[in-house]
Amino acid sequence: MNKKTLVILIAVCVAAAVAGGILLRDIITSSTKPAASSPDTSSAPVVYKALSQGDAAPDFTAALAGGGSFTLSEHKDEVVLVNFWATWCPPCVGELPAFEQMKNDGIDGFSFVAVNCSEDKSTVDAFLAENGYTFAVAYDEDGAIGNMYPTDGIPYTLLIRNGIIEKTYLGAPRDAYDEYKSAVGEALQK
Repeated sequence: MNKKTLVILIAVCVAAAVAGGILLRDIITSSTKPAASSPDTSSAPVVYKALSQGDAAPDFTAALAGGGSFTLSEHKDEVVLVNFWATWCPPCVGELPAFEQMKNDGIDGFSFVAVNCSEDKSTVDAFLAENGYTFAVAYDEDGAIGNMYPTDGIPYTLLIRNGIIEKTYLGAPRDAYDEYKSAVGEALQK
């Protein structure tokens, strides 16, 4: 493959990743459907605000790939990383090995969940089986959890301690494992 073809191929891949992130952002921010666990008490649509450091992390419960469920509030005494991702997102897929490594580190007082953004269970299950990932992956087929955590794109990762957002990441850090492990370590020391 010549250099010009390689550059064009890379440009097309980057453009597709950016377009996918923009599309997901538009889907997430344009949806006004309330979370499945939140009863609709009015006819007005529910609109969630962007989250920042110091905000309370919205509670959610989600079914996990492989069985069981994850409820954020059940981990209030832990440091939690919540990651929003999709199988079609190259930067998302690129940082997944860091999460598998952190899971295998067995860090006390730490939990992690990767919330898949609006893909069907069979797509997610096939991807996980093909890649051998064993960390907690939550299904969000209807985008209800994503609606509570609006963002301009994915991957989108939040560091939560005592139910409060301590740090957010939009995009994948250059060295995801070192960045996330350091942030978790600092949060555990507080």
